[in-house]
Amino acid sequence: MKIENDKPNPLTGQADALGPAAPIGQASTSNKASTPTDHTDQVTLSVEAQLLKAAADAAAGDPAVRTELVEKMRALLADGKIGTDADQLADSLIDDVLKNP
Repeated sequence: MKIENDKPNPLTGQADALGPAAPIGQASTSNKASTPTDHTDQVTLSVEAQLLKAAADAAAGDPAVRTELVEKMRALLADGKIGTDADQLADSLIDDVLKNP
């Protein structure tokens, strides 16, 4: 698997330079090589990655599609109770946006 970092960072709009990540608690300004005390792999997530993970978790907890409302609207559309007057629909959408910004 090839990992490329030529895409802009979604939070800053700039591409971040690839380089080794410093483990948590270790200063990144240190230039001397250190010998790891244990031989286990570690992954350190950037602040941006942690923020994106939190946003994804929040979005998963609150689905964007309300299935019960979709089914209700499908039934109304099938019965011909909605969807027959485009001007009325547009007015209703505008009124709803103005009432609930």
